[in-house]
Amino acid sequence: MEIYLDNSSTTKPYPEVTSKVLEMLTNTYGNPSSLHRLGRESKIEMEKARKIIADSLGAVSEEIFFTSGGTESNNLAITGACLANESKGKRIVTTVAEHAAVTKTIRNLKRQGWQVEYVPAPNGVLDLNELENAIDGNTVLVSVMMVNNETGAIFPIQEIHEMIKRKSSPALLHCDAVQGYGKLPFTASSIGADLISISAHKIHGVKGAGALYVKKGTKLFTTMFGGGQERGLRSGTESTPLIAAFGEAVRVTFARLQEDIFHMAKLRDYCIERISKSIPTAVINSSKEGAPHIVNFSLPGTRNKEVVQFLDSKGIYISSGASCKSNHSRGPAMLESLGLSRALADSALRVSFSAMNTKNDINILVQALEEYFT
Repeated sequence: MEIYLDNSSTTKPYPEVTSKVLEMLTNTYGNPSSLHRLGRESKIEMEKARKIIADSLGAVSEEIFFTSGGTESNNLAITGACLANESKGKRIVTTVAEHAAVTKTIRNLKRQGWQVEYVPAPNGVLDLNELENAIDGNTVLVSVMMVNNETGAIFPIQEIHEMIKRKSSPALLHCDAVQGYGKLPFTASSIGADLISISAHKIHGVKGAGALYVKKGTKLFTTMFGGGQERGLRSGTESTPLIAAFGEAVRVTFARLQEDIFHMAKLRDYCIERISKSIPTAVINSSKEGAPHIVNFSLPGTRNKEVVQFLDSKGIYISSGASCKSNHSRGPAMLESLGLSRALADSALRVSFSAMNTKNDINILVQALEEYFT
């Protein structure tokens, strides 16, 4: 038995994706910068993927730049935007709930003299009054995630876009949409972001591929120097097998987007109800108004890593938090910043769905949790 409920960490690639990788590695393996046939064929496949991704965002191909994933996209968007526009000011506004790829990039700029304002999000609800007060004429960048990777809380990106306009601020708006892309219906214009980070392996693509949407006319400096690929913004030979596979993942995902969102939302609601009913001591940290694929809950009195290990022994795979957090020993600052006590944060677990999951997966999970308490 294998019950995979850790889709916010990564997803199982579609069969179409793995087939595309193999095809590219065996038949279309040329360098896309080469002028010969194999190079041209590789370039064609890469540009097909770029067009598919651009269409999914309601954008044009020239606004899509390939990266190695969400982390690099966030780094490029934040550092590139700030360095390119520092003549307008040296102030960044962000939230306490961002992914480490955002917070650590901004922290690096802070060490270089940038002023940073962190907006609170008590109980996962972004304080829009604090955010509006923080934005001023010296603000160069506002960086806010679309979906919180721990709880599934959704932040109102379009409202923030309108806020920046209302304040007549020169700030660019960056949205880390890694957890929202393929899970929520949106386009670049519908949310109003100038920069949008996305990743392939969150939507059944392959790890190592991502993209950054850069609104036409946005001034951005490169942070990766070399041969000038990706129109000079991101040097380095493009990984055409992963990029072409990214295009396939987007094609399959967006062909059935509404159906899959509805399915995952049903699973989310069912999971919340089953856990609440079967484990009365559980504290649900997610909302049915949040993203359709994430349920975060705490089991007071337990250690979340021990619960994860117990479930692992049963062939059930969930998370004790963002998977990148397992790479270091710092505490669960993200959940505490959203208002959870240390005890609730230390016992928090995250279940995350894909369209491949079923209600029976949840039933098996809950039965195993009940067994853990007996």
